[in-house]
Amino acid sequence: MDRWKEFRPCPQCGYDFSTGEGERGCAWGDCPYLPEELNVFCDYCRFNLYTMEGNPPCADPITCEHSREPLAHVENLRAWRKARGLAIR
Repeated sequence: MDRWKEFRPCPQCGYDFSTGEGERGCAWGDCPYLPEELNVFCDYCRFNLYTMEGNPPCADPITCEHSREPLAHVENLRAWRKARGLAIR
């Protein structure tokens, strides 16, 4: 089984890593335990390819060369949220 399917945020954490909202339960900027397969943020500009929010320097974040990998993770994130009964955008 893929590790990302079993990922659980820390119990004290109120941070929603898929939207970037909420209060973190630790001092980390990004969750250090988050499997790469659920990371939907561009590593170059931190544009969120799940919510399509951010301020990308490129003209089209969907076709940007830096978005290929996180864009491929969006379906994983949707499946992960659906399995937990969380709202899907």
